[in-house]
Amino acid sequence: MVSLIRHQRNGQRVLLVLSRLGAGLALAGSLLSGVVAAATLRPSGVVHGPSVYLSDVFSGLESGQDRLLGPAPAPGKTITIGGGQLIALADQYGVDWDDQSSSTSLSLTRAGRVLGRDDYASLVRKAISQDEGGVVVDVTSFTPLVTGESEKDPATLSNLNWDHKTGQFSATVQPVHPAGEMAADSFTLRGSIRPVQPVMVYDHALPSGHIIQPDDMHIDPAFTGTVPPLARTLPEPDHMIGMALVRTVGAGQPVQGTDLRRAVLVHRGDPVLLSYDSTGIRLTATGRALEDGGSGQFIHALNLGSKMVLIGKVSASGEVRVDASSTAIPPDSEEVRRLGISSLMLGDRNRP
Repeated sequence: MVSLIRHQRNGQRVLLVLSRLGAGLALAGSLLSGVVAAATLRPSGVVHGPSVYLSDVFSGLESGQDRLLGPAPAPGKTITIGGGQLIALADQYGVDWDDQSSSTSLSLTRAGRVLGRDDYASLVRKAISQDEGGVVVDVTSFTPLVTGESEKDPATLSNLNWDHKTGQFSATVQPVHPAGEMAADSFTLRGSIRPVQPVMVYDHALPSGHIIQPDDMHIDPAFTGTVPPLARTLPEPDHMIGMALVRTVGAGQPVQGTDLRRAVLVHRGDPVLLSYDSTGIRLTATGRALEDGGSGQFIHALNLGSKMVLIGKVSASGEVRVDASSTAIPPDSEEVRRLGISSLMLGDRNRP
């Protein structure tokens, strides 16, 4: 009995020890779960503003532990923090950084964007906006600059010299964040300024040989591209309908006089339909074209019935509309001989 009691007591004693051990393990587990993981050094850093923070250097910081360290480098520039400095930062701000090493370093680069041709053109337009509107600025000579990601005024423009006669201009550009000496970072911007003007442009891409239709082109009242000299000497839009393209063109390109030629709708020697309209009466006759002709072009044609030579306008393929104000010409007249029309064309096989 005693041994049994002792055994039970021993058993109770063992159970008591095990229960206390279990409570200790549970307490240790709760303590371990409350420990914050150590911070780690970033492999590389990108700074998105004018200042460097502790979180730009270390990841895994505790809540509220981030601190301002100092100014960031100029946009696009990089600074390197050595191992000694990193250890000092960790010690100063209580960063639990386990992998401390004096041979470690971190490079921090300030994010930025590159100012290009369009940005400088905007600067020029802004500089002349007080007394000039509706202009196109073409920048021909500039230096790309790296500036902050969201800076509204990354550079200033001064000494603007604009020749209104030639359109040429020059100005001095001064970056807000110079990389070195202020005078060394400034440069001369050059280009041209011209007023916006209405220009005839193609509505869509068209292949060579295409016959121009009314919906193939339109006038852009505020064309901002470069206007070729031959785009300023075009015939009236109505006169371009029916003409043929001599080259492939793209949508939005200016129409140039050298792009178009008369599409030959009637060839010399072809049979044609002669039409005559007067006071609501339309007369027709068969004839023969004595010249090549395009849409809207006046040519000479022979009326096969009367054997008289008429002058008419090509209105469609194989059709000539006789000019009501013209006079019929006899086939043996001096005017017909000056045209160099052969007797065979006139249907007179007896003439040499």
